[in-house]
Amino acid sequence: MNYIRIATMAALCLILSSCGVSRQKSLIENLGKCRFDIQSVEQLSVAGNSINKLIGADGINLQSLPSLALYMLRGEIPLDGVVNLKIANNTLKAAAINQFQYKIGFEGAELAEGVVTQKVDLKPGESTVVPVKISANIYKLITDPKISGFLSGAKDKNAKGLFTIKIKPSVNIAGKAIYYPGFITIDKEVSRKILL
Repeated sequence: MNYIRIATMAALCLILSSCGVSRQKSLIENLGKCRFDIQSVEQLSVAGNSINKLIGADGINLQSLPSLALYMLRGEIPLDGVVNLKIANNTLKAAAINQFQYKIGFEGAELAEGVVTQKVDLKPGESTVVPVKISANIYKLITDPKISGFLSGAKDKNAKGLFTIKIKPSVNIAGKAIYYPGFITIDKEVSRKILL
């Protein structure tokens, strides 16, 4: 009699677990159909100072931040900021993320990578903005003539640069993070005005 009860309970747990796994899988698959956009970039600071002190209307001015000299000698220029990632569920099904890995790049050069642990649940038609904090060493960017030319506006003050964020979302199934297969890539052309 106890064996029948145990077997019944085990079968019920297995059915409920498989339903939960199927639902979680559906949520993450639908997430891949959502629309992702870089809404804004804000709070950019270089070596603890506003990026506006480093990059002005006349271009990059390394002399405006004397503390940068020490960072330049070490080959490190710390950049901190927030990329606001908008996620819009324009589908007819719910979508969700428990956390996601991200990689952020600018003009083909990788800036930062990390993990955002914010849970996001989106019903059909809903959207939300997820702040992605970045912390990166931009020494190579500042010294790359192509990128520094864009930042300084030397060639064209209205020039645009390609900003890329790649995310790999996950959901929790039985206490384990299950990641979306591959990265979802969001490219956005940005002007100096958005960054500065």
